[in-house]
Amino acid sequence: MRISFHGAAQDVTGSCHLVEAAGKRILIDCGLHQGSRALNLENAELFGFDAAAIDCVLLTHAHLDHFGRLPLLSNRVFRGPIVTTAASRELASLVILDSADLQEADAAQDARIAGRIGGQAAPPLYTVIDATNALHQFSDVAQYEQPHQIAPGISATFFNAGHILGSASVLLEVEENGKSRSALFSGDIGNADRPLLQPPRRP
Repeated sequence: MRISFHGAAQDVTGSCHLVEAAGKRILIDCGLHQGSRALNLENAELFGFDAAAIDCVLLTHAHLDHFGRLPLLSNRVFRGPIVTTAASRELASLVILDSADLQEADAAQDARIAGRIGGQAAPPLYTVIDATNALHQFSDVAQYEQPHQIAPGISATFFNAGHILGSASVLLEVEENGKSRSALFSGDIGNADRPLLQPPRRP
């Protein structure tokens, strides 16, 4: 098992972790870097891995800093399934379409300003069409605390993280070369004793 970090390392936003194991390449989250215009430019850069070579994405929850670059990943020829809880899938459809609409509106405003001064504006990071295409890849629904088969020798179990509706910590378990390995990706952890959400479940 090999793990590399492509966001939220020495930073808060942009969660994106690549696991290579048992001949598969699995991405945990694919989030936006948020906080400044420089980070907006960073969002448009290459991922640091080949999007087309990713076999699937496991999504911890539907906040943009954890899944906001999925339309860009899809646009760069990722064609695998996106696995998450049912509630996360429902929230993601609302959030990502709104984000895409804002991306288009901001790009249009930048183009108007650039046109007045004879410059050229960058295109939107992704469009509503890109976001819609990515939503079609939310094909597998994970149930809390039930192992979900990702590929032969690889399973993922989603545990309620208590952060927002549908949020999860993901336990990845791998059988490879006669050895068993596991890695837990926490996502964002909520607090106990909240009136609307169940407390986080400890794997």
